Amino acid sequence: MHNQKKQQPVAVCSVCGAFGYSRQHINERCGKQYGARRCMGVRKSASDWDNWKECPKCSASGRYDGEECNMCYGSGWMYIRPRLTESEPVAT
Repeated sequence: MHNQKKQQPVAVCSVCGAFGYSRQHINERCGKQYGARRCMGVRKSASDWDNWKECPKCSASGRYDGEECNMCYGSGWMYIRPRLTESEPVAT
């Protein structure tokens, strides 16, 4: 059975690196939960095709040998640009 490719992400959290799939939520706070706490990061745009490559293990399906792919954590994609970080204030 051939698994269908997953949608390419368009955003990456500036703190935890979680992927986002809706352009509508770019520049909004990340929704990833860590226990009872919510990530303090912001979803930053990563919609350029050059930001991503298909996971070589699961071919962008998120599944390998009937289980969630452990190389891409089930997303099917790998972010190949450095993690986005909040810029520090410039001293004047």
